[in-house]
Amino acid sequence: MGASAYIGRVGGLAVALGVGAAVATGHGVAWAGPTDSNTSSSESASSPDSNADSGTGAADTGTAEAPKTTTTADPPPGASAPSRPKLGSKAKDVMSSLTRAAERGVAVATGGALTSKKFKPQKAAAPVEPKQAATDDAAPAEGAQLDEAQPEVAQAPEAVTAPEVVKVRPAQKKSAAVPTDNPVERFVRHLPAAQPSHPARTEQRTTAQVVAESVETAVAPAAETVERSTFQTLSVNTAMQEYLPVLTAASAPAPEKPPVPRLLSTIVSALGLGALASNTPAGPIGTPIALALLALGVRREQAALTVGSSSTVRTPTVAALTIAESQPTGAVVTPYDPATDYSVNPVAVSPNTAIITKLTGPGGLNNTQSRFGIGGTDLGIMWDNGIDEQNQVLILFGDTFYNTTPVRTGVWRNNTLLRSSDAMLSNGIYVRDGHPVDDFAGAPLVYNSELQRYIFKQVVANERYAVGQDITIIPTSAISAPYPNQYGSRQYASIMSVRSWDTPGRWTTNYSAIAFSDDNGETWHVARESVRPAAVGRSTMPYVAGNENFQQFAFVAPPAGSADADAGWVYAYGTPSGRGGTVYLSRVKQDQILDQTKYEYWNGTAWVANKPSAAKPVLPGTTTSYFFGLIKRTTYPTAGEMSVQYNEYEKQYIMLYQDQNNNIVMRKADRPEGPWSTPTVLVSSSKMPGLYAPMIHPWSSTSKVDESERQYLYWNMSTWGDYQVVTMRTDLSKV
Repeated sequence: MGASAYIGRVGGLAVALGVGAAVATGHGVAWAGPTDSNTSSSESASSPDSNADSGTGAADTGTAEAPKTTTTADPPPGASAPSRPKLGSKAKDVMSSLTRAAERGVAVATGGALTSKKFKPQKAAAPVEPKQAATDDAAPAEGAQLDEAQPEVAQAPEAVTAPEVVKVRPAQKKSAAVPTDNPVERFVRHLPAAQPSHPARTEQRTTAQVVAESVETAVAPAAETVERSTFQTLSVNTAMQEYLPVLTAASAPAPEKPPVPRLLSTIVSALGLGALASNTPAGPIGTPIALALLALGVRREQAALTVGSSSTVRTPTVAALTIAESQPTGAVVTPYDPATDYSVNPVAVSPNTAIITKLTGPGGLNNTQSRFGIGGTDLGIMWDNGIDEQNQVLILFGDTFYNTTPVRTGVWRNNTLLRSSDAMLSNGIYVRDGHPVDDFAGAPLVYNSELQRYIFKQVVANERYAVGQDITIIPTSAISAPYPNQYGSRQYASIMSVRSWDTPGRWTTNYSAIAFSDDNGETWHVARESVRPAAVGRSTMPYVAGNENFQQFAFVAPPAGSADADAGWVYAYGTPSGRGGTVYLSRVKQDQILDQTKYEYWNGTAWVANKPSAAKPVLPGTTTSYFFGLIKRTTYPTAGEMSVQYNEYEKQYIMLYQDQNNNIVMRKADRPEGPWSTPTVLVSSSKMPGLYAPMIHPWSSTSKVDESERQYLYWNMSTWGDYQVVTMRTDLSKV
């Protein structure tokens, strides 16, 4: 082989590495200049694949097209081959230029940080507690994978704007969310991977093409890993640096990448440059040369990444990505997980019931003020979302405020929502970190420019079906049912439009209605056909007699396998506005929940279709006689803000509500229609003043909790004084 062949191969290597670095940085195509007037020509060395792989052409870079070169295997006729000293000098110059080009490419790809420290292979290790993000001067964390798509942190602008976020709706089941006790928001941009397109190669291949194919073959395992995965990119905003999290995502362990020394050795040997490189130590993992080579397999995939629609986001798996501080070698320490490791000391408030811990408020298990901006809220309505891939309990709250003290002050929203996959209820209900648009994060969040942070989001908007004063929109119950959307389940929540707050425990409503969500509670829409005005002239929809008794709801699903469940029935208890009315019952097929004309009403002996006024009270009444029995009057128990669930431990329906003495009581029945048992007091108002709204946890006594916990009924209760929600536990064996 002629000496000029060495120069040709060196030039080819320069072209390959230059293209790799340029593609990795997205800054156009890097060109190898002529090495000698006798060994180069003006033909182009750039193949169609170069631009296709990078996703841009020369025009896309915004610069004039650079001179194109190509190398030949032998010098033109009559040209003399360069001497070996000159050959060595030229090779050295090319290698130096190559190194500088690679360093520049990596510098841009890494946000300006170059490092010679080693990148250790990604491990499927247990997540660790978040630490402060490494700066440009610090070595990358152990186990971290370099992602050149990560934006560099800009200087804080005078006016802070919310970071851009991308909607994510994961469909792959993640049985356990990332365990961490860090009380900060997680802001991760999930991008679905797209398959790269490779134009057909031409029959005639230049030396540069052969070199590029050799490099592509050498890094195929790495490229294959990228092709099968998606990437999570941390969106960084200067104002949000205090919330910079540890990012982890579950996936199968990535195949081991070829060691860079072996990779370089393979390429150099393939080029016939072993002699020239024999005195050069192999580049360690993390050097610019190695990163530029790896960029050939990585950048091509990332250049093709696009933001998918909600209908296409579900299929790809999520690549494993961890950004964390380096951990010392030695014994593996299990990270602290509040869902299982948080310690509580239950406080008995009656012979059968105890306080477990606060669900909301500052500090404690969830520290909702610091993490979500929820300083005070109430209700805590819970239901199973019915999504097998991401089974969670959704929790709806009423009027929510940013401040903890004074209570009910600061930023105010009509309602908000949290999500939990915590099945260990004996130490409370843990909520994972929130996210602005992730349908399965612990909380939907929205950026507040005044506070310059992400806080809780109002999920059910006021769509203005009221006539006259309309103070707030508050949820009263919720349920899920199968539905042919992307998750196979739709969420339904009954709401009430409050017209005025009256005396304590009394308020007036404009109407009740049902809102639905097809994205796991992220966004809701009120169905027009579900609106039930409480009286004439209070709504844009017509009043129907009897609907005043269904201003607040309590949805309940019959047990799986029962005749009612097989028939598709959902039961809906109703009460008038406030806490002074009694209980009525209706039912509807689960695919017709939004259409109030499809409901049937229990009149005490039979079901009557589409006639709310036919509904009769379901709780046992007390009859009093006057004037020697000539006049009789029956009164029924009042029930405030109740919830009803079928309980597998009791094999009965359980109803919780606030009675006329402001105590929380329980009743039981074999059927939704009753007869209902006499009430048992769980918590008295003298023991806990200002208590209200008992809401049952849907996983209580089911197979989703440990068998040792199934005798307990877990439920939320609101306390007016501090305006928080606490989690309670009732021992059903004592009731």
